[in-house]
Amino acid sequence: MRPVTLGFYLQASHVPGMAYRIEFRKDGVVSGEIHDLEDRETAKLVAVEQMARFDAEIAIVIDVDGRGVEVASITREAMAWDDEQTPGPL
Repeated sequence: MRPVTLGFYLQASHVPGMAYRIEFRKDGVVSGEIHDLEDRETAKLVAVEQMARFDAEIAIVIDVDGRGVEVASITREAMAWDDEQTPGPL
């Protein structure tokens, strides 16, 4: 299966060097990607919004400013971002 790429989340003003990509995966295979998201928070919102569309088990946000490293991920099962702190006991 070829990954589906959506381009409708592109921002009008692009800041060079600041871009994020979302990879959607199911059974370890990339089932879709969304490119050129300008900020991390937008990428995370779009990832949650589009998980069902790609029938993804996990969505991974990747910083593509030359490093290409994963900066956050969320699984359908947990629906919690791995880069956010959970509050401790009060």
